[in-house]
Amino acid sequence: YRQKRLIFIQTVLFLAALLLLYIFYYQDNVSKQPIVKVKTENENLEKLGESNFFEDIEYKGIDANGNRYLLKSKIASFDEKSPELVNMIGMNATFYFKDGTILEITGKTGMYNNKTNDMQFREDVKVEQAENRIFADNLDYFNLKKLIKVYGNVIGKSLDGNFYSDILILNIDTQSVDFLMNNN
Repeated sequence: YRQKRLIFIQTVLFLAALLLLYIFYYQDNVSKQPIVKVKTENENLEKLGESNFFEDIEYKGIDANGNRYLLKSKIASFDEKSPELVNMIGMNATFYFKDGTILEITGKTGMYNNKTNDMQFREDVKVEQAENRIFADNLDYFNLKKLIKVYGNVIGKSLDGNFYSDILILNIDTQSVDFLMNNN
């Protein structure tokens, strides 16, 4: 009887120890996760360096050619001195052209001018239209000039072929493309 009682007590103590280890280990992991999220959000906000922050922003409009666009951002801010310039983190623009084609542009950071509808995309810029892709460091969309300037390690991939360029200028009005290289 004494031996059975001793085994029972040892089993209960062992299970209690396992339960406590699991609880403390699980709680330790749970407490670490929100800290990482808060740190990354603080870093994103520090990049903007502004005082007026907004999350999940959407701008809808019509460009100079009469095409609809939708601009989204995860985090946005503006300075009270120039409220028309909106700094953004996690930019995503979708252009809906009159002929039915869709153009999507994404970038980690950038700026939107809500008066002229000009857009600047920075860091890991990706342009997609049907099966065509362009990757670059920077992209500037000039609404009134009807130009798109892509520059910095420009790589293009499509079914027709691939290309590399330092600067790519797309004229929306004439639908022409200029490839420019900094060196020979």
